[in-house]
Amino acid sequence: MSRRSQTMSITIVAGRTLFAVLFVFIGSALVSAQTHDEWIKYDSKEGRYSVLLPSEPTVDSQGATSNSGNKFTQYKATVTGANVVYMIGYFDYSPPTTFTLDKGRDGMVTAVKGTLLSERAISLGGAPGREIHVGAKDESGLEFVIFARFYDIDHRVYVVQFITTKAGEAADMKANKYFDSFQVVKRQ
Repeated sequence: MSRRSQTMSITIVAGRTLFAVLFVFIGSALVSAQTHDEWIKYDSKEGRYSVLLPSEPTVDSQGATSNSGNKFTQYKATVTGANVVYMIGYFDYSPPTTFTLDKGRDGMVTAVKGTLLSERAISLGGAPGREIHVGAKDESGLEFVIFARFYDIDHRVYVVQFITTKAGEAADMKANKYFDSFQVVKRQ
């Protein structure tokens, strides 16, 4: 697995079956340079969302398999800048499967071997969500903070992340601009 891989784990509960979705995050991805301050509006027609980002994201997908052997696809868009990574991931689930915010939180904290710093209930257009802040270190000892928001909208889970090595007022301003711009288009 390359050092530029991204990590994040989300857990879905289907009866007693747990699905784990893993976006791999390694702190070394935080050291790439970002060259400008103008942000763009990125629209994902397939993902049914829009968001402001500092540059055009790298978009990819990968297959994943649940603990019960069911196959599904997870998608992500990523922008890596100086001391920061912006990442939007999503995947779909079918009834009777349900997503639990508690298991999503626990999965992320466990995947990065981090510490939950704070959390709060949020919503987006009436859909339930959770905001968490997680402190962690990569293999080299580099400390980072993950600001993440999970949303469960129409059987699709969105995970919006802002990952930084430099917490503070400047990082908070970028994170707020990014998170506040995230919008989902409902299915028609």
